[in-house]
Amino acid sequence: MDTPIVISYFLEHAPVSLDNHRRYAAALGYRHDFVDGSSGPRGAQAQTLRKYEILLEALSHAPSDTLVLLLGEDVAIVEPVPLHTLMAGRQHLLARTGSLHPAVNVQIWRNTPASRADVYKILTCCRFGGPSFNGDGQLLSALETTDWHALINGVCPVMQTGANVDPAWRRVPTFAITIDGDCHAPDKLGKVPRFRDALIGHLNQCRADGVSLFSSLERPENDEPERSSYNPGRRIAFATLYTPEIASYGRIAEQNFRRYCDIHGYSLYVHRDHPKEVGLSGTANWLKPWLLHAYLQHHEWVFWLDADVLFADEARSIESLLTGRDLLLARDIGQWPFNSGVMGFRDTARNEALLRKLMDSIASLHDRSTVYSSNGDQYYFIEALKAAGLLCEDEILSPLVINTPWFFDATNSFLVHYYGMWPEMRALMMAHDESNRHGRCKDPRRTVVSS
Repeated sequence: MDTPIVISYFLEHAPVSLDNHRRYAAALGYRHDFVDGSSGPRGAQAQTLRKYEILLEALSHAPSDTLVLLLGEDVAIVEPVPLHTLMAGRQHLLARTGSLHPAVNVQIWRNTPASRADVYKILTCCRFGGPSFNGDGQLLSALETTDWHALINGVCPVMQTGANVDPAWRRVPTFAITIDGDCHAPDKLGKVPRFRDALIGHLNQCRADGVSLFSSLERPENDEPERSSYNPGRRIAFATLYTPEIASYGRIAEQNFRRYCDIHGYSLYVHRDHPKEVGLSGTANWLKPWLLHAYLQHHEWVFWLDADVLFADEARSIESLLTGRDLLLARDIGQWPFNSGVMGFRDTARNEALLRKLMDSIASLHDRSTVYSSNGDQYYFIEALKAAGLLCEDEILSPLVINTPWFFDATNSFLVHYYGMWPEMRALMMAHDESNRHGRCKDPRRTVVSS
């Protein structure tokens, strides 16, 4: 059998993906070709036409029956399975991962006249001036495809993954993963290169070290008390809560919060499980008004921080955002007026009454079993502010100022929120960003988004 060929056709700069593909090819003695399309046209039709011209050229110049693996930058090899193991009796392997169409960025072809004819037909449909181009996924659907869950010799050929998808490929033997844009939340987000680099970089490191995937992110044994208080008695305080099942990223957030509060002399209250004295059943998010109300009796300002939040700029104090305010909130990127993952309350009679009313409302709910039960805590915070006449949308800050979604994170971000992610992916992304940020020199001359 002639030596298989691995082609990495990239439309973006993705060194960790390239390293993954090269390692796979080297491990099995395959030829590896890299085609850098990052400086080429951005039109999908032009990019796709070039891809299939490259594939056809590789097939046309290879010995008969040679196997060719075509990979994009959003694909990583998980298990170094030989191609012939997957291709016995097949002219090509195209896998449907989550939609009607097969994955376009991981394909295996056998060099036969029939395969070359199929590829030529596809590239003909990509040429300019012809019928409307709707992507090569639709063109590939005309060929025989396989479902991702149909194992081949005990191996899943291709599995989709993303920020908000269970990484089942850590449990099921899997050849390749493809990071699909529709596996993020919100669903219109598309691809996030930083997430791809973090995930594939982690996979590469685990393979190099010979350890299991995500093992470095497993939640540690919690030998600490149910709660801790740091720097008590300060004017400004922060409060957070994480339960044992989310300690893998709750611990990352706690360490970040402690550094930030130590730098600026703020108080910090950390709860590592439900405070039993509240007597409220349900998930931890419902406890926010109880903790805010309790700590507001001892501070001028109290901020709630979800356990999937990080201070990106630890040198920046929060005081500059407080002048003339009794509330500090940031707009939600969805249809909500604000996001309840980060909220600041000043010690005022109106805020005290608001939190009391919130506690009554939440205590009367029949279902608090999940974060999103009964519309979620965010809904009740919004309704309470509306009823109290405190919801002034003009005073709510941009999410680029504070409570910034993780996919909007930039060098001038202050406080970043990692929501809409599967727990392992959240821990991975938070650990990745903490590692890259810690010790990062902040340039005071840079442009900072202000309120």
